[in-house]
Parts: sequence; C-alpha cells; structure tokens
Amino acid sequence: MHMLRLLTILCLALALALPSHAQAPDSIGRIRFKYDFVVPTNGNFVDAIHAANNRPDKSKRYRIFIKSSMYRIKGDGTPITITENGKQIEIPSPMTVLTAPNTSICGEGWKHTQIESMPLHEGISCTSTLFLKGADSTYIQDIELWSNFRNDENAFANRSVALNEKKCQGNIFKNVSLMSTQDTYYTNDGGTTYLEDCTIKGTVDFICGGGTIYFNRCDIQLRPRGNTGKRDIICAPATEATRQHGYIFNSCRIFGHESQSGRYMLGRPWKNAPQAVFLGTVMELQPDSTGWTEMHGTQPRLFTEYESMDADFQVLSTAARRKTFKDKNDIPQAIRYTPLLPVEEADQYDVERVFPEWRPDLRSRLVDPPTLMISGRNHIYWEDIPEACLYAICRNRDVIAFTTEPFYNVPRGTPEGSCFSVRCANFYGGLGDMSNEVVYPNR
Repeated sequence: MHMLRLLTILCLALALALPSHAQAPDSIGRIRFKYDFVVPTNGNFVDAIHAANNRPDKSKRYRIFIKSSMYRIKGDGTPITITENGKQIEIPSPMTVLTAPNTSICGEGWKHTQIESMPLHEGISCTSTLFLKGADSTYIQDIELWSNFRNDENAFANRSVALNEKKCQGNIFKNVSLMSTQDTYYTNDGGTTYLEDCTIKGTVDFICGGGTIYFNRCDIQLRPRGNTGKRDIICAPATEATRQHGYIFNSCRIFGHESQSGRYMLGRPWKNAPQAVFLGTVMELQPDSTGWTEMHGTQPRLFTEYESMDADFQVLSTAARRKTFKDKNDIPQAIRYTPLLPVEEADQYDVERVFPEWRPDLRSRLVDPPTLMISGRNHIYWEDIPEACLYAICRNRDVIAFTTEPFYNVPRGTPEGSCFSVRCANFYGGLGDMSNEVVYPNR
C-alpha cells in the first residue's frame, strides 16, 4: 500500500507537469480545488458547456461535476443546414459543442449519470450528443452519452453520433459509456485519445473516423438489427496516412446480441490509410471467420490481431482472416501485412510505447479513499490524502457536498441512521471509490 501511495503521488506530479494544467497550490503546496460548475445546482448540462467555452482563462482547468440523474438535452439550438431527401433544410442544432481546452466533465457514476439527446434528423455531421471541436485535453469520467434517434428501437440503420471529436490533442475518457446505433463514436480526426474501462454500444461502424485512439480494457457491445438479418460492423477506421497508429483495442471484450454471433465483422476500411489492431481481446461473441470486410475500394494499411480469445480465454484461430481487399477498380489486392500480429511486434502497442511522453493511464489514476472515523455526535474526520484534490461527501452513497479539508460536520436536521462516506477526486476531478461508512449520530 505504501508503494501504491508513492506511485499515485508520482502520477499526480506527472499530471501537473504540463503548463496547460497549471493550478494554484494550497499553503503547503498541495493542489486543491472546488468544482467550477455543478449540474443541476448551477444550471443544466448545456449551460455548463457554454460556461466552459466562455470562461476568460482557458489555460486553467475547468471542472464540471454532474450529479446522478438522466438529463435529456436539446443541444445548442444554433441554426444549421442539412440535406434530407435531396433537399437542404435548416434546423436547430441538436448538438452540444465544447470548443474550450482543459475541461473536465465528471459524473457521479456512469450507471447513474446519463446525458441523452434525441435528434430528429439522422446524419454523422448533425447528431452529436457531445461534440469536442478542437477541445484539447478534455477529460470525461463516469458518464453515459446516448444519442437516442427519435427514441425508436428500430432505428438501427440511422447514423446518430453520441460523441464526436475533431482535432483534439490529449483527450482522456474513463468509465464512459457511449450508446447509439450507427456511428456511435466518431473518432478524433487529427488528434489523440485514450479510453479506459469504457463501453461503446452500436450496430454499424459504431466506432469510425481518424486519429490515434487507444481503447484500454473497454467493452464493445453489439446491438441487434431488428429482423433484417444484416451484420454488425464494429469499426470503420479512416486513419490519416501520416500516423504511426490508428485504432488500438487492448485487453477489450466483445459481447452483445446473440443474433450477431459468428456473423459480425471486426471492421472495414473507410478512407485514408485505415489501421485497427486487436490485442488480447476476449470475443465472447465471435466474428465471421474472415474477420474483416470491404468498403469503397479502400485498402487497409493494417488490420491485425494478437491472441484474440473466446469466452473461455482460449486463443482463436485466425487462419481464415481476409487477405485480399478489392481496390477502386474492383480488383482484389493482397494485403502487405499478416492478419496475425507476430509476438515480437505486439509489445510496440503497449500504452507506454504508443504514448511515451503522455502516459494517460498514469495521469488518470483514481485516488484511493481514506478511512473515516466519527467523534462526538457529528464530527467525521479522516487522514488527509496528499494526492486528493477534493473530497466528495456522500450520504447514503449520494454526493451531497464537497470539501478540501479532511473533516465534515454533519448538519443539524440530518435524519438519524444516515450513512456517510467520502470519495477522493484526482487532478482532473474524477472521483474514486467510496470509503468505509460511518453512521450518524455517533452514540
């Protein structure tokens, strides 16, 4: 435990090394803060994003905390022009757009904090529940983003984006769930993103776009496509030709609706120089034996796997994986790589090698909780945790208050038998696990 605490402190020091993350320390040099905007206390989700965009000093991190609830949002509402049935029409935008860098969006818990939009018109460019547009160093934790197209369970073929990124450097998503049908996650063209312990749910090309995107221990969930009998396709990378890496799925899990068992595809090449690598992925539902399919005559730069496993953790055979893709003239072209990644090359996809100077896995580590004690009738206290930037006070497991001090006095009028616990925030504002509980009043 002592070594773990030292490592966590070191990780915090690394996170604070970047000038864009500068934050004023307290009197003894620790980083402490209060959330800049709490939803719904200070306004709704769209209000919070607007406040982040309009703040005067964007060099300092702006932290948004969202209490547990289901929030249905309409988006920014600014007029945009789309093409529908061959005609151009003007509609109020259903998208909420974050343009400011150094912004954190932290929920109370992803199973209980849901942001839902309900666009009335389908399209990859006009349906984002959240659109990160040049918003460098965005941190999102413990939230579900849902693009619920017309609230129609049969709308599985409509393009409806839950999260869209464009030209963002250094984004981190932790314990985030993205849910839609087609094009759920439109990835970071021109940028870099790290996802850890996230869930992405969809049907067709539900992870699509460019950038270097690292999926670490993520769940990939296949949704049904009604009675059409059509296949799901997980990803459609459009990796820029200048990039060393595209999509990297490390220690992930693929599961979902039984109708897709043995039928879905791992991916297809969208445009540019597509790359997708699956490493140590547990495929509880196994794909079609060919693994990959074609699209628009684009040739993949790299579609490969290393130690894909079944539900019993037995290594799958990849002997039948696709080895040719048709070009734009409909002529099959042999791939210039092996669909089974050699063991000596697999290590180069470890996160510390892909992002050696960034290390998002270390920067985003959560802070372990303290041990709570209670004295008198109402004085709760604990050992101060140096790497904790904030303490969230929980009553009956719900966050009710925040403090930067290692104590809390339960206010008069609190129901007897209430259970109190504490969660610690990391530098970005993401909360860790709950501490032990103490019961008020102390007798």
